[in-house]
Amino acid sequence: MGGYLTHDPAIEKWVRMRESTAKHFAWNGRNARSVGILGLVIPGALLYLALATDGQYKWAAKGPSPKAAPVEEDA
Repeated sequence: MGGYLTHDPAIEKWVRMRESTAKHFAWNGRNARSVGILGLVIPGALLYLALATDGQYKWAAKGPSPKAAPVEEDA
């Protein structure tokens, strides 16, 4: 079952880069676009949707009707 392990220099370089991404990070168009979309556009669209539909639905009316209190009869 055992075997030998070969080390690929390209994989080793990739692992070292992956372990220290903060050292190798640089802003470029792709990073800025990702941050803009994930950090600004999507939350902004959700906020707009939430504000546009605020108060439009009456969720309290959608639930089950409350049970009526039992009527006490005098005997």
